[in-house]
Amino acid sequence: MADDLNLFSGFVKSVAHSSAESLRRNKLPACLSAVALALTTALAMTSDFDERPRYRRFVLPEIEKAEKQFFDAMDEAAQTSNDLWRVRHFIEAHRRTKTALRAIRSAHAMTATGRKAHNELIRYYELVDEELAIIRTEMSFNDSYDYIAEWQRKNAEMLPIRQRWATWVNPQGKEPQKAQ
Repeated sequence: MADDLNLFSGFVKSVAHSSAESLRRNKLPACLSAVALALTTALAMTSDFDERPRYRRFVLPEIEKAEKQFFDAMDEAAQTSNDLWRVRHFIEAHRRTKTALRAIRSAHAMTATGRKAHNELIRYYELVDEELAIIRTEMSFNDSYDYIAEWQRKNAEMLPIRQRWATWVNPQGKEPQKAQ
């Protein structure tokens, strides 16, 4: 045990001596590397990078497409007078929720603020998926259940979550996509 400790101690001393010798021989490159590391770290920590233009250009179109498909299917369910077609549109809207959630999860924001806002949108669609599953379960037990009204009530409760994301994406107040 003592031999292992002496061996390890000798190894650490050898590495330290070698490092000190390398620094002594290469003062200029070592100093320049330290300055570059310090400047890069300082810039990274104090940067106020606004990723929203990039997000709007590359991420938002895919999200808007998925959301539009979901909201269109939900509108069809609400406006259709035929009960069978209303149920079909409602089930299609639930399927579109899952598609939207996959599309949103596949996109990533880079800044802490962007990730927080993007996670709010993910949270909204996770809640929508959960609520639609609950509503569909209730539909299977109760033929006279007004699932459209229940969806509208639940969605009104959840919309502030989505609104936090929408406010981050476009602080001027222009809504990225209609949110019923």
